[in-house]
Amino acid sequence: MAADTGEAWWIALGAMLLGLILPLLLVEVPPLTDYPNHLARALFLAFGATDPIMSKMFAANWQIAPNLALDIVLPPLLRIMPPLIAGKVLLGFAAVLPATGAIAFNRACFERRSYWPLAVGLVVYNVPFLLGFINFQIGVGVALWGAAAWVWMARQQPVLGVAVGIAFGVAAFFSHLFAFALYALLIGCWEAAVVVQRGLKSDGIVPFAVRRFGYATIALIGPAVLYLVSPLAGTGGAVFRNQWLTKLKTFAVPVAGYSPLLTYGILAVLVLILAGLLITRRLRIAPLAFLAFPLLTLVFFALPTGAKGVFYIDTRIPVMMGFLLFAATMPRVPRPIGAAIFLAIAVMFVARMSLISRVWIDAQQDVSDVRGVLSAVTPGSRVLAVDDLVDTSNGPIVRSRSLAHDYPNSFWHYASFAFIDRRAFWSDAFTLYGQQPVIAQPYYDRSGNPGAFPMQNIHLLTGVDAIPGKPKPSYLTNWPLKFDYILVMNASSDPNLEKFLPGKLRLISKQGFAALFEVRHPTAG
Repeated sequence: MAADTGEAWWIALGAMLLGLILPLLLVEVPPLTDYPNHLARALFLAFGATDPIMSKMFAANWQIAPNLALDIVLPPLLRIMPPLIAGKVLLGFAAVLPATGAIAFNRACFERRSYWPLAVGLVVYNVPFLLGFINFQIGVGVALWGAAAWVWMARQQPVLGVAVGIAFGVAAFFSHLFAFALYALLIGCWEAAVVVQRGLKSDGIVPFAVRRFGYATIALIGPAVLYLVSPLAGTGGAVFRNQWLTKLKTFAVPVAGYSPLLTYGILAVLVLILAGLLITRRLRIAPLAFLAFPLLTLVFFALPTGAKGVFYIDTRIPVMMGFLLFAATMPRVPRPIGAAIFLAIAVMFVARMSLISRVWIDAQQDVSDVRGVLSAVTPGSRVLAVDDLVDTSNGPIVRSRSLAHDYPNSFWHYASFAFIDRRAFWSDAFTLYGQQPVIAQPYYDRSGNPGAFPMQNIHLLTGVDAIPGKPKPSYLTNWPLKFDYILVMNASSDPNLEKFLPGKLRLISKQGFAALFEVRHPTAG
């Protein structure tokens, strides 16, 4: 794919970036699973300290944590614009930053502009981003821009580059731990490639290597120490791994979501393009990639799926590889072949963004139903969200409610609108110690599920254990004393829902997908 320095490249870049933000412009609430929860927390950080109702429910608890990007960026936006607008501005930033970072890194590596890195748009709406892992997405952008700056300055002002590298290292760390890992990987592999290209047997190679790796160490040592003294470093928790077949399917997450047919179609076309370029030796590969890709592959297979209260850990690695695929390679093909590749990628990009837009538009009715029934909730009250749908792990998925099997439903955190719209406490607020800068206050904390995973089935309220012999979560014991309202998702699937636990619950609102019950609190004596 030929280099281009004219207006056509800038038009193509603008079209790609517009395509990335188009889904955000078409809907009021993007159905990214964790997004409403993050938005609610940021709303508290922006206004909670001075709000008499919010301050009774939560308290700020700032600590050293490698997961704070949106907690730093979003509250200032909320002070100058409505919550749903501010949230979409942040999501647009999270989409554009890694895309432009990959393009900048490609330019730094190859010192020329090409249409090829514009194909990075295919991997922006990856599964972690669609799950609402916004800090990670922003962090990938910080890491790519930081690595691009490192490469640029290493050629011109290496000492000044170290100072810039320190700043990017700290920014990557506070964005997300995996973002810092990616940043460290990129500049470490770049320096290793520079040393190898110098010649391992050349004169002065030892002091040269010490100097180059010394620069990288200075840039990275601060965030590494920050992690060691952070609460997260000492956090325990269960470690679990997916089966090998499921783990191998995780390689598809950079382009997965909503349609297996489109996912594997895009993968097949990309594999064919890359195979053709490799076979004909028309693919330039940045030297650092020869070390980075094998290291990422080893890390991927070594990582568990969950640990330290965090889930889908290993999905981050294929996403890094997806961005790096377009950031660290450069096809060298005749113009007709380059045009054909560009057209194929453009068609796939349009198809993917169109699918995402359509799914998001379809999801707005569920969001509206939830917000509609929550309008009856009183400020300061406590809301428990449950699901009224039976297991559908082997059945067809509803795209507007689920990315795919094995991933959380898109509606799991719609209950966050109890806080956003009504200033009420909801059970699934993210308040994990050492990971979020917010904790639940006494009285409300007993009604909380800090990790917010998973959403429980409504039938647990009857006293039936989720798994025979396994007790229900502690926040659900004696639930009539801990909650004022029960928000039910998938309410339309149960025609007899209004008859559920009539001695304990009173149906006060039902709108399509959602229903709201008021809890009949036990009377004293």
